[in-house]
Amino acid sequence: MKSDYLRVVKQLNEAIDEFAVLTSKESVKVDEFNLTWQQELILSHIAKHENITAHEIAKSFDISKSAVSQVLTKLQQKKMITKLVNPSNKRESFIKLDENGQKFIKLIEELDVKLIENYYSKIDISEFIQMTETMKKLNKLIKSKKTE
Repeated sequence: MKSDYLRVVKQLNEAIDEFAVLTSKESVKVDEFNLTWQQELILSHIAKHENITAHEIAKSFDISKSAVSQVLTKLQQKKMITKLVNPSNKRESFIKLDENGQKFIKLIEELDVKLIENYYSKIDISEFIQMTETMKKLNKLIKSKKTE
């Protein structure tokens, strides 16, 4: 049974890697921002959460506040984010997208539309829904294991 999971996970990883290679030409503008995978993930997380703090990011990613601080400093240097002092707690800052961060997120959204038009729309929507639900289930399982 474990060997079946190992085989399927290996195929999944290979498919994800191949997808990244095949779509790399479409994502070339995104690559021009020279962000690490972690920086991209944190930037996307900031875009989805208004008035988020470094503490909340650290908690969401299950990494130290120091590690988050290092990433945020690099993103701030690249004008991807800006920090605004929380008026109700001067020791805390809200993290927001800056000019380049907004451009990055806009490019990601444009890339999604392009991928939908060129590829995703050629596959039945029910398959995408099933894939999404499976990922949500897996994410929920991982979150529950981390809180045990």
